[in-house]
Amino acid sequence: MEVPIILVKGKQAFKKSMGSMRLLGNAANLVKKLSEEYALFHIVDMDALNGNKSNFDLYDNLTYFTHVQVECKPDEKLIGALLAMEARVVVDLPSKLDFEKFGKKKSLLVGKVKPGFAEPFPPIREILLDGKDDELAKRILSEDKRLFVLKEHYPKGFRRAFGVLFEL
Repeated sequence: MEVPIILVKGKQAFKKSMGSMRLLGNAANLVKKLSEEYALFHIVDMDALNGNKSNFDLYDNLTYFTHVQVECKPDEKLIGALLAMEARVVVDLPSKLDFEKFGKKKSLLVGKVKPGFAEPFPPIREILLDGKDDELAKRILSEDKRLFVLKEHYPKGFRRAFGVLFEL
């Protein structure tokens, strides 16, 4: 499955372009338009990474017709609010969060790891590999986790990867 990456700030969608952010327009309108082609969107919420919930009403609306996974600050209140609206949440690993606190909703959590990650995986079933590391990718799959990879590191995807994230 192909998964577009969208940067969101102030309810506006952006993409990275030559080291800066290029405006794509209203985030809700962009996702609605692209939802005919894609089933899941990876959103890097620039506001939520700073602890601000200003875009959360956007995700509440988007989850009615598509799936979104949102990168935000590793704060239990922010994560809980996103999980309550059925948005998936991307969490950097390792993490000091108590994943058991999220109960059944922890199935909506996605762990994000860098190459060389050697710690045990927490009790979540999806892992985003943020870089190229074939051995780690194989380890993720061998532990029955769903694997997401970045197209820039795996241009042809990775065998058995659940999703391939790409920049618009």
